[in-house]
Amino acid sequence: MTMKAVVLADWNELRVEEVEQPVPGPGEILVKVTACGLCGTDLKMVQGRFQERGWPPSLPFVMGHEWTGTVVEIGPDVTRTDLQVGDQVAAENHIGCRECSNCRTGRYNLCISSARSEFKLYGHTAPGALAEYAARPAVMFHKISDSIGPLAGALVNQGSLTVHAMRRVGLAPGSTAAVFGPGLLGLMSTANAKALGAARVIIVGRGSRLSIAAEMGADEIVDYEAQDPVEAIRDLTGGLGVDYVFECAGNPSVIPQALASTKRGGKVALLGLTGGSTIPISPDKLTLDEIDLLGVRSSPNAYPAMIRLMETGAVDVSPLMHHIYPMERVGEALDALESRQAIRPIVAI
Repeated sequence: MTMKAVVLADWNELRVEEVEQPVPGPGEILVKVTACGLCGTDLKMVQGRFQERGWPPSLPFVMGHEWTGTVVEIGPDVTRTDLQVGDQVAAENHIGCRECSNCRTGRYNLCISSARSEFKLYGHTAPGALAEYAARPAVMFHKISDSIGPLAGALVNQGSLTVHAMRRVGLAPGSTAAVFGPGLLGLMSTANAKALGAARVIIVGRGSRLSIAAEMGADEIVDYEAQDPVEAIRDLTGGLGVDYVFECAGNPSVIPQALASTKRGGKVALLGLTGGSTIPISPDKLTLDEIDLLGVRSSPNAYPAMIRLMETGAVDVSPLMHHIYPMERVGEALDALESRQAIRPIVAI
């Protein structure tokens, strides 16, 4: 059997093609994909900017890693009893080897065996879910209720990454935070910081996205085209700086600004990928002010928390659900992402 899928045929060339429909193997579940989001990493992959990482390992390649769908078949040897045909689910992109020291301590996002050829990072090194169907190991799925909605489930992936970021910095109730970049990561970081107890969240960006930031819970808005963001954050915090900074722009030039906006003893979390770019930083700043500079990769053990936040309404993603495209218009969706017309284009399958 075949199915439609979005295929990266060559760099900067996406096509909707007929490909072989997956069959669930031992321990796997087959899902009818409902929706799949497109992010900056997808854009960079299409442009060939992650070739050194082997993302993708070869062409042609089926894209997509932020997705939701409905269970249609339980494969052989699946031991989970909490998932049934008809359930709505969101899927993680990888599970690690489950044997190395990192996996065994819950840090499967940093699986030591990930360099092995058989390791699968779906949508990056293994076929993604911008397709009508996807089969994955059962352990990768998380059930979501109908209250989230069939399309909004595609936001669980990136929302979970921001939950992991909050855990990485140990966000404390009553704290202050600054978010650089009002894209999906930045807006979800804003919403989650507020939901998890931050008393004041400042977001830095430009354009119409800043109005959406207010809808997502930002207390203060800084337009970097109108004012220096570091000075603005310092002014808003009585010269101290914030407890936490979340760098979500994926722009290396922002990192020095993030460090300069942090109070002594504060923490800076880097969520965005720069496509291999580098930037000089001051080690003395980190040492003398005891600033923790933290990388944030993926979303280990964070899906359940993100799903609960969305299901209970603690995080409302409705302001983000404005750019929905059919599969045949995936090129238009990617253009909308690159031109900043869409915060998160979602492809409805």
